[in-house]
Amino acid sequence: MEGTAIAGFGYRVAAHLFDAGLALAALSAAILAGLPEPATFLVCIGAWIFVTSVASAVFDGQTLGKRLTGTRAVTEHGKPIGFWTSFLRDTLARVLFLVPFVFLVDSIMAAAADTGQSLRDRMVGTYVVRETPSPGRAWAVALGAAALLALWVAGTEAAGDEPGEGYSSYDRSGFMQGCRDEGSSRARCACLYDFISARLTHDEFTGVSSDDPDRWPAHVRRVTDDAATTCDGAAPAGPPPGSQTSSVRPRNLPTS
Repeated sequence: MEGTAIAGFGYRVAAHLFDAGLALAALSAAILAGLPEPATFLVCIGAWIFVTSVASAVFDGQTLGKRLTGTRAVTEHGKPIGFWTSFLRDTLARVLFLVPFVFLVDSIMAAAADTGQSLRDRMVGTYVVRETPSPGRAWAVALGAAALLALWVAGTEAAGDEPGEGYSSYDRSGFMQGCRDEGSSRARCACLYDFISARLTHDEFTGVSSDDPDRWPAHVRRVTDDAATTCDGAAPAGPPPGSQTSSVRPRNLPTS
């Protein structure tokens, strides 16, 4: 790799943040669309592989983030990496980040080594080189990445702000199990869950930490009382004016 300019750590961070922002934007879209958790996970993984490995194959070792920062991932022979090398480097090798401190070691090696190689680079035999020097480019890309991350945070925060949104299959299974343990039928438990989840935000649903209904917020207590009345066969008169109660069944929850 003699005679080749190694990309600085800042360039690498900026490119990675931008690529991660694109993948997180896809994740936010899946969450807001109300996809079940397995599908949301697959969308996130698929988006990451697309913005890293597919892009590297199409653009000769460059993701969109690398193109914007003027960097490229190459092999030890100086050739641009393709799909499978990128898949090993950018996806499979990152599974090691589940091990404590591996992410930190990977980052320190990339910042401190003369070759600029991270732990993943050394494992796969790759380098990240700089093709078009521009001191301000990494900062511009980093700001763009920060904007994408901010949109992701805003999207995920908004996902549970309305009744019926932000619930997962784990919420349903946990509620059903607890309800069945108390002796209720499956049909009644499903009715209770559908009624309650359609009228409480996810934060309200998960924010109840006490088993004593008298300590619950008034709105939560009213909704659960109405749920019991409805599912036992006598519908309540309806919510008072200005209530947060909604009669619309959430799109992202299965019906009983």
